[in-house]
Amino acid sequence: MSDFVLGAGGPIIAANFRAIGLTISVLTVLAFLALFVRNVFLARDELGSEVELAANRRPYLSDEELEGTKLDRSLTFALVVLGITSLILPFYWLAEPGRQDGATDLKTETFEIRGERLYTGGAQCVNCHAAGGVGGPAPYVFQDADGQFLANATWTAPALNNVLLRYSEEEVTYILNFGRPGSPMAAWGTPGGGPLTSQQVEYLVAYLASLQVQTLDEVAINEYIASLSESEDAAERAASEELAQDVVVAADKLSDEIREEVARSVEAGEFETAGEAVFNLGLFSGFKAGSLSCARCHTQGWSLGPETSPDILEPGIAACGGGNPSGIAPSLCGGLEHFPDDTWLKPDGSWLEFGEFPVALDGSIIELDDKGNPQTGSLDEDGEPIGYEILDNGDLADCAFESGLWEPGGIAADAYPFDPDFTFVPDDSEDGFEDPPVLQVSDLNGTTAVLSGGRLGGDCTIVEMPPRTSRANYDFLYNGAEAGRGYGRGGQSSGGMMPGFGGTLPPDLIEEVVNYIRGLE
Repeated sequence: MSDFVLGAGGPIIAANFRAIGLTISVLTVLAFLALFVRNVFLARDELGSEVELAANRRPYLSDEELEGTKLDRSLTFALVVLGITSLILPFYWLAEPGRQDGATDLKTETFEIRGERLYTGGAQCVNCHAAGGVGGPAPYVFQDADGQFLANATWTAPALNNVLLRYSEEEVTYILNFGRPGSPMAAWGTPGGGPLTSQQVEYLVAYLASLQVQTLDEVAINEYIASLSESEDAAERAASEELAQDVVVAADKLSDEIREEVARSVEAGEFETAGEAVFNLGLFSGFKAGSLSCARCHTQGWSLGPETSPDILEPGIAACGGGNPSGIAPSLCGGLEHFPDDTWLKPDGSWLEFGEFPVALDGSIIELDDKGNPQTGSLDEDGEPIGYEILDNGDLADCAFESGLWEPGGIAADAYPFDPDFTFVPDDSEDGFEDPPVLQVSDLNGTTAVLSGGRLGGDCTIVEMPPRTSRANYDFLYNGAEAGRGYGRGGQSSGGMMPGFGGTLPPDLIEEVVNYIRGLE
């Protein structure tokens, strides 16, 4: 959030602090010079080395005068100089934090200037990512899996004026050092075999930081606004309130711009749903050079565009990863095992807010315990709360009894006796054992339900619920992955290259993306 405030006064204040320090030093030196001149140059020359004074020499000061008036004058002079220094140093000390801020601003400005020179000249990043980091076309040689030439193509190089809203500085440094496999982005840092030193990479990161657009992360915006109101000066508070309002307006404007592009692409028939449009944001229009798109990494050939890769939206390709080119992220097709369903949508299809209880299709509110498990509101004979069973389709079942014996077909005939409560399971064998048939939910009557683990429930009350979704999946898209840290259930990110979109996409559109990818086959 430091990009919101331009410290224009920092170098000037720092220069004043430097002048104070120089003034103290000059005064101290002049004082010693004055004392030196007085004691040396104004003293009488020694006429000889004889022990006894010559007749023409006047006696020097007596011991009484040296240890009295002379000593008092010297000590008074030293005390005055010390007093001046003691008075000035506290003011210098109080101003030290501002001086350090000024030095930091000066360093940042220096790094940005050097980084811009590298971006536009030395490393020529501008050739692919355009001036100001807005992204643009880059030449690309399209090859098959064996490295054979297929065609000369154009690659959509993403915008970099939002890269630090999606990645941390460490992650951007890693990409600069080692490049992006399967794309024209080569390794530029010496750790990856590139030509730039670690210091030069740091210059580039500092320059990219100066280009970043307004963040949409509500948490970051609120923290920044809160920090603005800490000043005790009325004028500064008024200026801070105006700056805070500018931040909110800028965020709203950028959000509206993104929503308008999503609505346009759906109305134009480019995509069927808002979620698919956000997932592929910029495929046809080049919006933000594809930097807000998930498909840029999760769909093979996406960055080459629909002309070079006309089938990128076809089932089996869209969002299915697939390696070079561009499909450097894992497949999202066929289910998301790391993010199982953990919440319901509202009956109107919108997402539950934090702390809200799910609402059944009949309008009843479902209470949750502290672990998020739905509760019937009834107690068993031991006084313990009775929870609902969550069925595969997201509906809730409150069953009078459950069978721990039934499983789909394929079980040995003598594996176990049947539960006597379930008369719909045939029991025609002579010894009372029989392999249970394979039953589908559609085969069961309204008072029977297939519960988790293949169990059956009898005498059940079924509560119809809206579709389920995953809040954990949303949080992952919002925050991204951290190298070496786990996510979801059993997920592990080795490189941390999954960006967080909380700073670049409105929350409701991130929800639309979750709805879309969870519906992929």
